[in-house]
Amino acid sequence: MSAESGTTCKVDRVAEKRGLTELDDELRERWADGDSLRDLERYCNEAILRSAMRAAGMETLDGEAANLYRLLTDDDVGPGKRIDAKSRLQRNGLDPETLTSDFVSYQTVRTHLNDCLDVTTARDSTLSVDSARNTVLKLVSRTESVTTQTIARLTEQGSLTIPSPSVTLSLRVACSECGDEYTFTGLLERGGCSCRADEEATEP
Repeated sequence: MSAESGTTCKVDRVAEKRGLTELDDELRERWADGDSLRDLERYCNEAILRSAMRAAGMETLDGEAANLYRLLTDDDVGPGKRIDAKSRLQRNGLDPETLTSDFVSYQTVRTHLNDCLDVTTARDSTLSVDSARNTVLKLVSRTESVTTQTIARLTEQGSLTIPSPSVTLSLRVACSECGDEYTFTGLLERGGCSCRADEEATEP
């Protein structure tokens, strides 16, 4: 909130409306840990959706809110699936238009960080190895969560049969020159492909 104007930004208003009392602290922590503004946009909106779902008595475990948010907002989701997602909200007493109007953009998140939380959002142009690792592993974890939830829903509706699924995403990087292959974290720890190390060792 701006102390001078006495007005609240959208993030403040929605957080108060949805009972997200820890949101500011979570945004500060996630930004400090290397989350991008787009990451924080998604985090805010999933928290908004999760709070509304809980208030309506809907299931929110195992990434359900993240999956529903994806169905409501992602560009690669077909119109049929989006309609199904909105219908599910309506069946539980939630108005999809009212709910999605509470979602915030990354620009709104940036303004909230800068003006309300006094957090500078200018990043150093240099990407650290730790920041790169955290960013990619968060995406891997999110993909695993969405996949697990999708399998569960397919199983519930009888489209898929698997007793106890366990989803693990393996991320590997192959060198097109020598053919060597590494895990993503392994490549970061090595600092490069072995063929480059061999070339450097043979240089006069």
